[in-house]
Amino acid sequence: MAKIEVSTTQNVVIQYDTAGFFWRFIAWLIDTTIVFVLYFILLYFLLTILAVKFSDTNFYIVFTLIFLFRVLYSLFIEIFTNGQSIGKKIVGICVIKLNGNALEISDYLIRWAYRALDFGLSGYTIGPISIFMSSKNQRLGDMIAGTTVIKLKPERIVTLDDLRNLPDKDEYVPKFPLVTRYNDVEMLALKNLLVRYQQYRNPTYTKLLAETVSHLKEQMDLTNLKMPDADFLKEVISEYVILTR
Repeated sequence: MAKIEVSTTQNVVIQYDTAGFFWRFIAWLIDTTIVFVLYFILLYFLLTILAVKFSDTNFYIVFTLIFLFRVLYSLFIEIFTNGQSIGKKIVGICVIKLNGNALEISDYLIRWAYRALDFGLSGYTIGPISIFMSSKNQRLGDMIAGTTVIKLKPERIVTLDDLRNLPDKDEYVPKFPLVTRYNDVEMLALKNLLVRYQQYRNPTYTKLLAETVSHLKEQMDLTNLKMPDADFLKEVISEYVILTR
């Protein structure tokens, strides 16, 4: 599985597993099924029930709106869900920018516009081939927009080598000795917050991270410590593992 490293605006490098063709295909299949089911339900009501009540002009207006729903679904659903359609959310994948910035409307528009070439006009050949051939699992629309699709859940969190490389507890000089006042459940909650912050990096998680770190520093008498919030939380979690394993 391909991996990419994204440098955020805070100069923190985050490693992601890219979503291969299989995961993207499953998400696409779910989305396509949803669109066609809704499309044919709306079309059925238009051609049977509503056709009796509507004039010819209103009929064609509603028909056009239903057609536009089918065509524009993939564009608007990703805009309103920050890079996750319903299918992507179910599968656990998401669109991100390779430069670490937030996705803009223009990025969504480029990806959506090139869907026609990646899939429809090319007979579903260019998109799959480019995903297989790209080192970052990008279809053509992703390459133009500077995006890719990543898996939100990593394959593994801790490896045996990671545990072997931890410093010996007897020789280790702790930076935050009061970290042992916490328990595994609290550390797991902090870990989940850090992962969520790294994945989404929106104002809500940024504020929550800052408030949590401020509270931790007060409890551990570290209010004068100057360190980026995410780095501080990483070191606290790492030190807890060393001192309590």
